[in-house]
Amino acid sequence: MQTVQLYVEGMRCPRCVREATARLRDLPGVATLTADRGTGQITVTGDVSAADLLDALAGSSFTAEVLHPAR
Repeated sequence: MQTVQLYVEGMRCPRCVREATARLRDLPGVATLTADRGTGQITVTGDVSAADLLDALAGSSFTAEVLHPAR
């Protein structure tokens, strides 16, 4: 199991958190997902790559970057 921490630009309100996490939570391999709208960060654990997480957010109103890559 690995952990990936993302910074999601523009994820500051409850609606934005719901939208961003909805794009990620059902990806194959995601075990847990936590979001902090105060910092704009999402932490994902499981057997999913950072690239898959970024791809899931592509095409949304959010811009994401990896803070801590998979370990």
